[in-house]
Amino acid sequence: MTDQGPSIPKFALYGEDASSALEHLVHCETIAVRSKRYEWEIAPHRHTSLFQILLVVDGGVELTVANHRSARRGPVLLLTPPGTVHGFHFEHDTKGFVLSLSDRFTVPLQSEDDLRKLMNKPEVMNLEPATAERLQAICEQVILADESGTGADLVRRALAEAFVRIVAGLHSDTAYRRQDDLVERFRALVQENLTASASVGQFAAQLQTTERTLSRRVRLALDVSPRQFINERLAAEATRLLRFTNAGCCEVADELGFADPSYFSRFYARMTGRRPSSVRSAA
Repeated sequence: MTDQGPSIPKFALYGEDASSALEHLVHCETIAVRSKRYEWEIAPHRHTSLFQILLVVDGGVELTVANHRSARRGPVLLLTPPGTVHGFHFEHDTKGFVLSLSDRFTVPLQSEDDLRKLMNKPEVMNLEPATAERLQAICEQVILADESGTGADLVRRALAEAFVRIVAGLHSDTAYRRQDDLVERFRALVQENLTASASVGQFAAQLQTTERTLSRRVRLALDVSPRQFINERLAAEATRLLRFTNAGCCEVADELGFADPSYFSRFYARMTGRRPSSVRSAA
């Protein structure tokens, strides 16, 4: 997709304002709950700070992932890291689930190598029926936990981690490796060295490639430039720090490597449409 093409919308959950923070670390819903509102058509979009897993148990789906399209039948699993352009056209009454995991949930897990690899590149995985049933049962329990009240968040987190670890075990045994390894390493490097002072050229040098090559391959895979990807990750991390820690705006600016708080405030407003102070006061 070229720069002249239509921009790809960003959402929190599909159809919801991207500036809205996902309150839960873990969210799960059936495919039908959201897709039926849109005639089973989910247009290409991306999420700044959500890792999503689509589980199709029964039915068919046409997938758009980055610049690839394919038709699949369940049981099948799709992994979409933050920033990945993805869209779906489901057969009517397709059965399955969408599991959304926020940065606050996924980042700590990525200290483990197999989970980091799982969460840093798009992947489509065919499933054995028995495995699909096992994952379906977990998703159903996550949804039920929303209705249970006390301790629901802890239950959701435990179930989601079990889900992710099952998928990681499958992932390590598959031959699916379609995503560009350079882009995967770029994602990981940005996450490990997330700072406003870092340039695309510095990341390219660390990856032993040219800035031009990195830009071309990141745009092909993610439909954004490397700089835009870095900025979106900075904005997402700033939101997390403002909402879920005691850090003030000046501390967040310093933590993320901004030269001064006023520049950070302008950057954050440009990226999210909100002043960081408004996010902090609402936390």
